[in-house]
Amino acid sequence: MNPNLRLMAMAALVFAASAQAQEKKIYKWVDKDGKTHISDQLPPEAVDQARKEYNARTGSLKSDVKTQLTPAEKAAADKQAEIEQNALDAAAKAKRIEQGMLMNYETEQDLQRAFDERTDLLKQTVVSLKTSIQSRRAAIISVLNELADLEISDQKPPAEKLNWVKTNHALVVRQTEQMDRLNKSYIQLLAEFADTMQKYRQMKGLSAPAETDAAAVPAQQP
Repeated sequence: MNPNLRLMAMAALVFAASAQAQEKKIYKWVDKDGKTHISDQLPPEAVDQARKEYNARTGSLKSDVKTQLTPAEKAAADKQAEIEQNALDAAAKAKRIEQGMLMNYETEQDLQRAFDERTDLLKQTVVSLKTSIQSRRAAIISVLNELADLEISDQKPPAEKLNWVKTNHALVVRQTEQMDRLNKSYIQLLAEFADTMQKYRQMKGLSAPAETDAAAVPAQQP
């Protein structure tokens, strides 16, 4: 064989052996019984196990393989991650609000005024709904009385009047449901404001006089 070819072949073998040594891994994992294993061979039963893989030559960590999750486990993990992220987001939001309270509101009255402005439109909407419901109910009662008089007189009630009653009754039901939802939202806002006011006082080092505590937050619904 040509000496040059022999040298090239030997160099290729050395390179291949070196590359193989560099790629060789050491595996470390814990089996289902809690026993730790370290080996350059990964048995089939450990393929889905959480493990660390090290470079056999340098000893450096190449990868940290996590346990393979079932679909149910993955869904639970994703849900937990979502809950944790929501908690972090809520904490960050609370911190921004608290910082804003110190910067923007010098007194409790300023904070109360901001709350009133925030809820003013909601309260106006509830009042408007109440007025509309009361007015519409009165009109329905009036028409029902007319229909009752016609029935007593053995006259057939007009179809358009019956349809009007049906349509307006359905509208009253929808408005009442909407008003209930808005009232619940307002009650929730009251609770949030009470908590915010308490935090504000703590941050400012204030104590609320007993006689003003009840007045600090509006107690009545719109």
